[in-house]
Amino acid sequence: MAGLVAGCAGVPPAKQRPAGDSKPKASQKQKVKRELPEGMHQLGEGVTTEEGAWRLTPSALSQVTPTSRAKGLPRGWRAAKMTWTLTNKTGEVQQLLDVSPTVRYGAMGRPAAVFTDTGIEGIPDAISDDPPRVKPGGAYTLTVGVAVPADAAGEPVTITTRPSTLYGDTGDVAFFEGPFPGAAARKDSVLHPRPAPDTRKTLAFGQWKADPQMTVDHVRQEGAGAGDRATFSGELTVRNDATVADLPYTPMKKSLRVYYGDELKEAALIPGGAGAADTGFIAPQRAATHTFHFSLPKGAKAESVTVEVTDLGNAEATFEGKVAD
Repeated sequence: MAGLVAGCAGVPPAKQRPAGDSKPKASQKQKVKRELPEGMHQLGEGVTTEEGAWRLTPSALSQVTPTSRAKGLPRGWRAAKMTWTLTNKTGEVQQLLDVSPTVRYGAMGRPAAVFTDTGIEGIPDAISDDPPRVKPGGAYTLTVGVAVPADAAGEPVTITTRPSTLYGDTGDVAFFEGPFPGAAARKDSVLHPRPAPDTRKTLAFGQWKADPQMTVDHVRQEGAGAGDRATFSGELTVRNDATVADLPYTPMKKSLRVYYGDELKEAALIPGGAGAADTGFIAPQRAATHTFHFSLPKGAKAESVTVEVTDLGNAEATFEGKVAD
């Protein structure tokens, strides 16, 4: 009111901004972004691939309410969607690339679910007799559904792409990351394992091997199983300790050999290699977790289980522990 009265009296008010309306300083205006390792990209950034022939631009995730027609959506999980824009940068008609992203969430890199729904058509089959095609300079947009458990809102979602053509996989690997909507992004979302000493030849479940960084944990009984067998599951987690994305890493092609009891009776051989679950590359400074399954004869003395991890026939680590309740 004092300023208004002074103005009416012919005296111009002093040029000062009200205390509650001051402009923030430049340092205050900048949003703090979680730094990514060199070679990774925030969701929303575009990446040129295929020797400049294509540009891939995945959007950030936005929360959605699924309909009764949703397919591939686990019960109780949170749902979101994202768009992928694939732009043909060449001067000729191009067959659409098959991006087939590997999607993981959280610090442990557990697999997220990819689903379809009304308005969320998913990724078309680009490796077919009549694939989608894109004109020169044109763009193809597709919508993908991504789901995570209910308590994973705000956790980072890491997406790996390795385009495919009729002639097989290409060498262009790209890593993207952004938070799952529904909560504030988690501050401590990167795994920092503390490896056990190299003198430990056999590691306990939950301990980490130093090189390569990996652990086996959460070995538990799943159910009675069929016939005279009882079913069990466990988790193999492998971390890529590289600091840049120059050398993509494919640890999920490792094989597992499972033994039980003090006599180390063989329970299962779980092969890796092409076709194994979740074989996508792991981003630098990130981890990936694969759930494995095996069965034992009912009544078997399975108080302890031993899991040997091999790669191309070479033993890399051995873990043992008790079966969790």
